[in-house]
Amino acid sequence: MSSHASVLVCIPSRYHARRLPGKALLNLGEETVIQRVYRQASLAAFKTIVLTDHPAIVRSIKSIDGEVVYREQKASNGSQRIFHYLSEIDDTIDPSTIVVNVQGDEPLLNPENIQRLVECFSDKETCIASLYGSVVSPNQYAMAQRVKVYISHGLATTFERIVEPYDKEWHKHIGIYAFRWKTLKEVMKLTPSQREISLSLEQLRWMDHGYSINMVEGFSNGIAIDTAADILEARNFLNS
Repeated sequence: MSSHASVLVCIPSRYHARRLPGKALLNLGEETVIQRVYRQASLAAFKTIVLTDHPAIVRSIKSIDGEVVYREQKASNGSQRIFHYLSEIDDTIDPSTIVVNVQGDEPLLNPENIQRLVECFSDKETCIASLYGSVVSPNQYAMAQRVKVYISHGLATTFERIVEPYDKEWHKHIGIYAFRWKTLKEVMKLTPSQREISLSLEQLRWMDHGYSINMVEGFSNGIAIDTAADILEARNFLNS
């Protein structure tokens, strides 16, 4: 990646998560979930900021001298929360700036995943990039919460939640995205597609409107915090 390219890592963090409200502030030992995500993302050595709708998350990040922005404005997903904030400061952002969307519920985030995504933009044709992991095992075919991606020639062909055993070779999708700022502004104006609505996968909207998603092999981010059991598993891992 050119040293002249600007990179901004954004971590959207909503307090009222559907499956586990307040999970961003749950304790993992010495840190909360969102503090751990922020620290890990910061290790990629790019400007990193948390975007949230709750004062308690603001306090949590400020207590570790992190950068955080508070807005009460509702957002349907993390990409929209990022778009809302960056639109406020649009005149200060170069259109070619790389914006990385990191999920706020993955405390075992590998910072090299961020670096790999950014490197993908050394190709000026790249507009959107994301990550894939290992080949999906048969016991995960029907696990709707584990998103799968089919890849051809380095590009995502489609994403699914449930796949058939006899179907293509599917890979685990690692849900970090990177965009050029000008591209993020474009995709946020697109009309939701039927596939997006059906599967609740925003990336299908982008693809259905003709945008390509470059896929880069990444490291597993481990445990995503969706349940109380996930918190226990993450604590045990970090304490082992």
